[in-house]
Order: sequence, then structure tokens, then C-alpha cells
Amino acid sequence: MPIDEAPRGIADLAALESKLTKRGFRRDDVFLHECPECHEQAVLKYITTGRTGGRDIALCQACGVAKSWRSVAGLEAREEDKGFDLRAFLR
Repeated sequence: MPIDEAPRGIADLAALESKLTKRGFRRDDVFLHECPECHEQAVLKYITTGRTGGRDIALCQACGVAKSWRSVAGLEAREEDKGFDLRAFLR
């Protein structure tokens, strides 16, 4: 789901990264991945894991699309969280 129609910039990305870090997320790698929506090399991937499972978040810096996948403890498979809203998640 797109972030919102407000201009996205470095300050906005820094605020999102700060909130993700406070929630226990870290960057998965230093590479930018291709966005399936806009096809730009602009996707940042964040992960968190714990005893009860984990979550992956992919955030496109170009178009603002954010997607999330969840898993429960003991399962290797992750399921996409349909209708994921990054801003609502970080409130």
C-alpha cells in the first residue's frame, strides 16, 4: 500500500527508519532491491525476529509501496500481510 500522498524525502525516510529501529527492526542488507510495482532499484528491506516469530518489511524509496511478511515461531515459511499499512503499523 502506498505510504501517502505527502512528499517523500530524506527526512521522511529517516523518520520511518528511526521508528522501525525503535520497534526492533534492522536493515537486512545494504543493497537496494527492485520494486515489483515501479521496477526501480529502490527497495530497502528490514527484518525483526524473536521467540514468537518475525516480520520482514520491504519499503520502496521511489514509489512508497511498503509490503510485509510475517512468520510464527518455528516456521520457516513467511506469509504476506495483505493490506499492510506501514504508517499505521508504526503509530
